Amino acid sequence: MMSSFIAKEGLKSIYISFALTIFSYLFICDTLAFILLAISIFLIYIYRNNIIAKASTENLVSVIDGKVFAIDKSEKSTSIYLDVSLCDSHILISPKDSDYKKLYKKSGLNLPQFSYKAKELNSKTVLAFDDINIELYSGRYNISHEFLLDREVKQYEKIGMFFNGIVKIEVPSSYSVNTKLGQKIKAGETL
Repeated sequence: MMSSFIAKEGLKSIYISFALTIFSYLFICDTLAFILLAISIFLIYIYRNNIIAKASTENLVSVIDGKVFAIDKSEKSTSIYLDVSLCDSHILISPKDSDYKKLYKKSGLNLPQFSYKAKELNSKTVLAFDDINIELYSGRYNISHEFLLDREVKQYEKIGMFFNGIVKIEVPSSYSVNTKLGQKIKAGETL
């Protein structure tokens, strides 16, 4: 039942947090129990599963919630940069029906995502969906979870979780992209 509205990656953390809340309420002190209860509620919010499965479309959809802070256009491709904060939904989904591969993963530091050296020193993961590349640059709050194994995926299928940082979506120029700077995009919305 819990897995229908909470991502399975967060169930263990939430159960432990609630168990510690009850233990501290019964045996330690009410103040600690209240703090642990607030942490439990925050974990439920962080791991919420608000992705609604829809029928596949021919349009590309956003892979995650975030705010568009940059768009780079060239002759070959368009790159959309999303700022993913802790208040956004953290579930990564497939932008289209395609073959999926995890091309690259590098562990790194947890510098703030807009700091000078964050792009080179923070954790980075590159995912490929046929002709679309997704680059994930972790931010200060890097909670690590595994991504789906390489295989064919359907549009809106869950790939993994990403909590904080920058998501770069690189699409070929053959796709029309209608996003604007400052726009708040939800996972599953048409790009």
